[in-house]
Amino acid sequence: MPAIKFGTDGWRSRVDADFTAPNVRRVAEAVSEYLHETNQSERGIFIGYDGRLGSATFARECAGILADGGTMCFLPPRPVPTPIAAFAAASYSLAGAVMITASHNPPAYNGIKYIPHYGGPATEDITAAIERLIPLSTKDAPDFNRLSSQGMIAELDPIDDYLKRVEGYIESPMRKIKVTIDPMHGATSGIIDKLLSDLGLEVEVIRGTIDPNFGGITPDPVPSNLGALKERVLKNGSEVAFAMDGDGDRITAVTEKGEFLPANKLLPVIYLHMLEGRGIVGDAARTVATSHLIDAVANSKGKDVIVTPVGFKYIGELLRNRKVVVGGEESGGISFSMHIPEKDGMASAILVLESISTSGGTISGIMDRLKSSFGEFVSLRSDISIEGSTDGLLESIARAASSYRWGKRVAKTDKLDGFKILFDDGSWLLYRVSGTESAIRVYAESSTIRGAEAVMDLGKALLSTVRG
Repeated sequence: MPAIKFGTDGWRSRVDADFTAPNVRRVAEAVSEYLHETNQSERGIFIGYDGRLGSATFARECAGILADGGTMCFLPPRPVPTPIAAFAAASYSLAGAVMITASHNPPAYNGIKYIPHYGGPATEDITAAIERLIPLSTKDAPDFNRLSSQGMIAELDPIDDYLKRVEGYIESPMRKIKVTIDPMHGATSGIIDKLLSDLGLEVEVIRGTIDPNFGGITPDPVPSNLGALKERVLKNGSEVAFAMDGDGDRITAVTEKGEFLPANKLLPVIYLHMLEGRGIVGDAARTVATSHLIDAVANSKGKDVIVTPVGFKYIGELLRNRKVVVGGEESGGISFSMHIPEKDGMASAILVLESISTSGGTISGIMDRLKSSFGEFVSLRSDISIEGSTDGLLESIARAASSYRWGKRVAKTDKLDGFKILFDDGSWLLYRVSGTESAIRVYAESSTIRGAEAVMDLGKALLSTVRG
């Protein structure tokens, strides 16, 4: 059987290749052994799954292995978003959760990850411990029905408890904002719309049924996949719209004018609202690839921003240890101190909506205020396929960058995660090798779209020089 290696958020692969029931059972065996080694096996575990083809079956495979190993398993009656699985682990004092999902990846993929008892991403030491325990082969699937009849597998629906918790974050009634929701046929379907309706908002939904094929698109809330949402907003007069990815942990907003607001823009909105609207004062966190707009917000309030490598596990640990009040990453994940230390598109949408309601204006008005107070921050990203090995590529880029003619002064460089060049005019460029494919990601930010494009062009030109 093939070696199973965890990436930044569990193990993912194609269902027509090696993401098979036997390999899922291998991972479940490792989780079971890890729970025994850490004396958690008697606490029980939640096993969540998204709406992908086969996800429910894979969840049953996991439950069989874990229950047969002596850990009581709780399965939901329907697909659930990853943040609800994390919520279940933390709220019911379980040993954790197993989540079957490939998140924002295409329909041909699936994945599995372990969420520890605290309801956030597994830290590197936990992931390494589980990976070390994955057996080279697996045993046959235990009798699921027998284990159920013995009480080792039971149904548990955490959705209502989750909704009650998140609704409780709102301190005062919101005005009746008209909002459009796009679950992208993912696991938030029927959940995010109920949450917003319960709060008294006027809700319209598109792509709001669970579809294993996600309507023929990749369930990633990037502008290229959200044309239908933008069109609906402009047609129905919504004040704001939100899209969630396949497992509900990523978010993108659309303004009433049809402008896309990724996490790079929403993270500062939420942070400023927490500081001013909620009186929750503290530092913030972002990954090295995330816009520096949140830094400007923090600096204006005398606060700091902790910068982490890419991966929400680093931000989740800061939230869990109460080092920051909010944290996020450019790829769409955000969470905050009174919530679970896991990225959550639904809970993030609630705070954005509360910010709109208390401002008495529009989301565009909030963005205009940010721009007038802190200037413009335009962020770009380009993923460039690399043939062959990427070993040594970042080192070659760093060497070449030291003598490259940038046309502006380099203020400093940073190797926290990848290779980042910060210029004295506030613009910056980042190179990161992908952890999931043979590609390098190039990020650029400047105060204008022309400036960001110029920085990106410089970055690509240097990369071309290095590659020959």
